[in-house]
Amino acid sequence: MIATSVLAAVLCAQGTNLDTDVATLRFGAWLPRLGGTVTDGGGAIDFETNIDLRSREDVVLVEFELRPVEQLTLSLTAFDFSTTGNGSFVGNKTFGGVAFNDGDLWNGKTNMQSVSAEAAWDYWQPYPRGGDTMFTLSPVVGVQWYGTSFDLLNDTSALSVNHDNSWLAVYGGIRFDLGWDTRQKISWIDSFSMGAEFTAGALLGNDGGSLWAVQAGVALEFREGFSGYFGYRLREMNGEDGEYIFDAGLQGVYAGVQFRF
Repeated sequence: MIATSVLAAVLCAQGTNLDTDVATLRFGAWLPRLGGTVTDGGGAIDFETNIDLRSREDVVLVEFELRPVEQLTLSLTAFDFSTTGNGSFVGNKTFGGVAFNDGDLWNGKTNMQSVSAEAAWDYWQPYPRGGDTMFTLSPVVGVQWYGTSFDLLNDTSALSVNHDNSWLAVYGGIRFDLGWDTRQKISWIDSFSMGAEFTAGALLGNDGGSLWAVQAGVALEFREGFSGYFGYRLREMNGEDGEYIFDAGLQGVYAGVQFRF
């Protein structure tokens, strides 16, 4: 029933992605790698050099945008990332009271979940939405929830450490949107649009921390209401809870489709 309603809305869509009253549902495959470090009472354990938790994962990333009034864009984003690994520990570290010596066998798992909501206001509009050319620059404010878990087992000593944490974040930044109506020049593309955003903010809860993010992408609208999308997403956070520090992030390309209502 939901799929039928989405298809009907797409088939009835008019104009292009450059219009002022666009609502957009975008989803696809995000292919991020985990990078960074974790610390708990000893030296930082690096996800690349001490252990290897950097396999590329396939994550479903869902993004929704709504412009209820002229100049205002509301956005909602959600993802659920998980990766596992095992091998021989490199170096000598202590984590959560457990010693990890060079050559010890380890087994680890990391999860990161996130839901964010933000608002952007088209403050500078050399080419406002609704015309054949669009260029806007917008300040952004938002809130984000992060849930993380990190499990590390020393198979050699049979000792393990587990951390489950969550933080709420507030952030701000800047965004630009650029696009052209191409229907008069390219028969199989209705519009070409691109955008990018940079944000940074503070984590609340536990002992706080910080976060920042970069995203960019292009959309090719093949027919009214349907586009292919290709982009890049980076999410970094530094969350603290006592001696535990989760200083890590995800980055990778993103490919999918978007529907305009």
